[in-house]
Amino acid sequence: MYGISPFILLVIPFLIQIIWGSKAIKKKIKLNFGYISLITITLQIPLSILSVYIASENINANFEYQNRCGLVMLGIVAFNFLFAILLLVTIIVQFFIKRYYEKKQ
Repeated sequence: MYGISPFILLVIPFLIQIIWGSKAIKKKIKLNFGYISLITITLQIPLSILSVYIASENINANFEYQNRCGLVMLGIVAFNFLFAILLLVTIIVQFFIKRYYEKKQ
């Protein structure tokens, strides 16, 4: 579990945006869509840093990788960028869905 936790931390803001964002569009919760988007964007930054730190500690704790390069960290950083882009795309798509629903009513 300790080895997969950096990846779980990266998925959390994305899932929060999908779940709470769709509920905010349908007006099932009191939080508005902009506030939820702001929360997930600001949550992405510290969780990305924390995931890189945890992955670094995992590599340092494993004795097999003591004399090797840190190329493994490149994968974690790439996943950070991937999920940040996915989060922004999700926010943009949900914004247009929200605007469509408001225009429809």
